[in-house]
Amino acid sequence: MLGIAKKIGSSESEIKAAVRGRDGRLLSGYLVNLHRGAAPVRELMLADIERFQSLGATGYADDLRTALKRFTSEFIDLKDRR
Repeated sequence: MLGIAKKIGSSESEIKAAVRGRDGRLLSGYLVNLHRGAAPVRELMLADIERFQSLGATGYADDLRTALKRFTSEFIDLKDRR
């Protein structure tokens, strides 16, 4: 994961921040797709949250929401947020 994030131009401090804790481990799985852009990764995370919520896995969906908040704060510029 670190190599992929470095290839797309993330700073080392962003990479280290992204992999801390459970939400960081969840987030690292999504960062593999960051080469497609931040918006598609965000949409993928939102779809997964909805899917796990509908399956009744609310705890996992909550963890993904936390990971999404980190992703948004660390990888999406303010101008790109909805």
